[in-house]
Amino acid sequence: MRIFAFFLFLFVSAGLWSQKYAFVTYSTEEGLPQSQVTAISQDDDGYLWVATLGGLAKFNGKNFITFSTGDGLLNNRVKTLNYFNSTLWIGHDGGISFIKNNKIESVGFTGNDKSQNVSEILEFKGEIYVTCNGGGLFILKNGQLIEKDLDEKFHRIRGAQVFNDHLYLATRSGILLSKDGKTFKLIESLPETSFSGVFQSEDHLYFTSYVDGVYRWGINGHIKHYSQEDLKHVVFGGYADSKGEIWLNSQNGAIRIDQNDAISFLDNQAGLPLNMISCFFEDSEGNLWLGSEGKGMFRFPGEKFKYYDQSSGLPSNLLLSGFHSKSGDYFLGTYDKGVVRRTPDGESSVVFDGEGAIWAAIEDVDNKNWFGTQSSLISLDEKGEITKYYRDSGIPGRKITAFYRISKNEMYIGGSEGVSLYKNGSFTKLNDVVTNDVGTVRDLLVYKGKLFCASNLGLFHLVEGKFESFKGVKDVVYNMKLDHLNNIWYGTEEGLFRFDGEEIEQIELRSNPASNYINFINPNGEKLFVGTNNGLFVLRDLSLAKPKIKRYGIGEGVVDLETNLNSAFFDQNNAFWFGTATAIVVYQLSEGSEKIVQPKIELKSILLNYQPFDYSKFSSELTPSGLPKELNLGYTKNNLIFELDGISLAHHRGLMYQFWLEGLNSDWSPLSENPTITFTNIPAGDYILRMRSVDMDGRLSEEIKFPFTIRPAFYKTWWFIGLTILAIAGLLYWLFRLRLRRINEINEKEKLEYKTRLLSLEQQSMNASMNRHFVFNSLNSIQYFINTQDRLSANKYLTNFAKLIRKNLDTATADGNIITLQEELERLELYLSLESMRFKDRFDYSILADGIDTEAIRIPAMIMQPFVENSIIHGILPNEVVKGHIKVELKKVGSILEVIIEDNGIGINQSISQKSDIDGDHRSKGMEITSKRIELIQKVSENGISLEGPYEFEDKNRSIKGTRVIIKIPLEDLEE
Repeated sequence: MRIFAFFLFLFVSAGLWSQKYAFVTYSTEEGLPQSQVTAISQDDDGYLWVATLGGLAKFNGKNFITFSTGDGLLNNRVKTLNYFNSTLWIGHDGGISFIKNNKIESVGFTGNDKSQNVSEILEFKGEIYVTCNGGGLFILKNGQLIEKDLDEKFHRIRGAQVFNDHLYLATRSGILLSKDGKTFKLIESLPETSFSGVFQSEDHLYFTSYVDGVYRWGINGHIKHYSQEDLKHVVFGGYADSKGEIWLNSQNGAIRIDQNDAISFLDNQAGLPLNMISCFFEDSEGNLWLGSEGKGMFRFPGEKFKYYDQSSGLPSNLLLSGFHSKSGDYFLGTYDKGVVRRTPDGESSVVFDGEGAIWAAIEDVDNKNWFGTQSSLISLDEKGEITKYYRDSGIPGRKITAFYRISKNEMYIGGSEGVSLYKNGSFTKLNDVVTNDVGTVRDLLVYKGKLFCASNLGLFHLVEGKFESFKGVKDVVYNMKLDHLNNIWYGTEEGLFRFDGEEIEQIELRSNPASNYINFINPNGEKLFVGTNNGLFVLRDLSLAKPKIKRYGIGEGVVDLETNLNSAFFDQNNAFWFGTATAIVVYQLSEGSEKIVQPKIELKSILLNYQPFDYSKFSSELTPSGLPKELNLGYTKNNLIFELDGISLAHHRGLMYQFWLEGLNSDWSPLSENPTITFTNIPAGDYILRMRSVDMDGRLSEEIKFPFTIRPAFYKTWWFIGLTILAIAGLLYWLFRLRLRRINEINEKEKLEYKTRLLSLEQQSMNASMNRHFVFNSLNSIQYFINTQDRLSANKYLTNFAKLIRKNLDTATADGNIITLQEELERLELYLSLESMRFKDRFDYSILADGIDTEAIRIPAMIMQPFVENSIIHGILPNEVVKGHIKVELKKVGSILEVIIEDNGIGINQSISQKSDIDGDHRSKGMEITSKRIELIQKVSENGISLEGPYEFEDKNRSIKGTRVIIKIPLEDLEE
């Protein structure tokens, strides 16, 4: 049935479309310290540096690292940036800061210049020049900013540039020129107006002014003027990109002058987030960055992608279908505003509305344009007459979703109830409406003479008038197309598939699900354009098992990653139109060549055994940034963590990392989003760690190669093994010699034990019998006391004598012949008392043991008595002139018990000469036996007991004063 409209077209809305660009915004939400961006620069490593009025930021394409006064900046109000000589120069209000080798230093103005703001920092004639907007010109010397002598009217310097080995200063009162940095002259061919900046473009300088536009200055002095009327805005500065285009910043957007001097504007209507632009910068990847005065910085993705939405004059944001007619008109099927027509001059109108979503569109079949809607099929003839068709006309259901051209007058139509054939003005249903074994058809094609259809029930082909499942594909299929190699490509919710005439294989675009949700497939020459929920993918080299894949997303200017189902088409200018969730996107395939940009990778830090460490201790050389060039580590320092940073200013999303440890692994590791590489318990050896980053398109960064060595444990080195063998041989020899010595010592010890036993028996015998002369004389003394009827003395002598005899007998049976010091002193006291009674008035004695615990100390028995006896017989008794005195004194000297036995007798030499006269036939063996006992005790028990003397000692007149014996006994061996 045909329905005529009131007019040829029902104009619901009309207007001119304006194209927009998908600027990428980075502000405080993304990590900038402040939203007012004043300058942008880039270092040799590829990092972008952003100056704001709230601090400085370092950007790798994803994350910002901020710097402030706490990190060493002069202050947080940063006005300008410049990078040269491996140094980032930072201009502030009141001075400068600079960063070199990760160290920040600052120099401030002094005196009246403290508040001046820096407008530019540059190098000229080997010196650092600093310009101020109000303070004039300064040179950095010896850590101070020294002012240059300039006329005060030139103190407001807004910009500076070194060009053709000359220094140019843009001031409020004109342009100054200097050849040597010492004398300046005004360029008279330029007006003495208020200039806002100066910048260079190849062989030209550009001077921007607040009131008089822009002047281009050539090497030959030729001047071209872009007037304020041409530019339409006040210019605050400018920038020249690598293509020779000039960008001027204003409060009303960005002004662009191309190589043909054509002037265009970028502002809110073109998608610019904020019109108040403060600066421009082109990075090494070719990205153009714009700094704003309140919304951070923007990245201009270029002109390959532009978009249209309702704010640019389009009635709807949601494109579902469309085509570019031969007349030059665009017909766009939308989700909510029917069909929109756009004329070549940019005027738009709604052709018809009210039929719901326009799912499909095809041009010029039977001299009509056709549109599949939510509720009908609509045709539009050359006169603008609209005709609607419903189910009773033979169309495949109320919802029409697909077209396929057979010839100029024939086509297949897919819908919610299968497929119909349109031919010569009539419709023929190709499947049973009741069973509807095909489902809702989303796409159609003819392959090797057979009709194929993609539907929500799978993939089908028409065999002898009946649709059959193709290759068992039962999942929902949204689209399918033939490429130039006659392969079928079809898309599902699970991925993209290719049928080469024999087998079906999946072509994975990316590993994430959004990249494998296929919304449209459009071949173009030898390429395939595929829309997904993760942007646009373009495949080339389609004959390869793994075609080369390029992805376009937010970074390239695609305004929204989610594309619309079967919404794409190529226009007559070979521009690719497709719908997204927020706007219509146009890809200009002919818009210049694409720059191949590799990601970069940096080694940030190394952790040793999970801790930071002093690199210089393990590396002979460090990089300028302070990182080691290699490491030489001990075997216990074999746990290493390498922290990486990937740099990709436009494509950081999806950046992956790989490593290869040569010497341990044989190939690269799997791709990982983790920029940290961890090694634990690395075996000893020489290694080279190779590291790289990989972006979403498979582009590789340059490799970082880091050599390091893990030294083997000392016990695995050849010298240690050799020394160990020698040590074992030496040890065996030593053990052999030790064994021989032990055998000899055992034999010697047995001999000593025999001698000791004999000596012990001799001592016990001596203790039991005492000196026979002493016993005989003692009995004579008792008889004498009885005969003289001195009963008291006799009883006393007899009592003490009996006690002494009993103690000697007890000692003879003591264990090891060891008694307490108290028992020894008691026996010595008894002996001395008997001898003093026997030799009445011939000598006296004293025993001193103050401060010594005599009960706790055990000593060999009869160790003192022989020396006391010797003193009486050979020292005291021969001296009939002087009354004798014997002193026994015990001292504790450190850990040694000293027993000192002294007498005031005649001395050793005289005693020897008189010995035969005094002793008669008495031969005293006590001292000899005791000396041998001490020697045996030392050998058998390893006791440190020692004997000093006997020796004579003299008075101050060198006369013989007597004899002294010292016995030294270690206390640790004696105390209980």
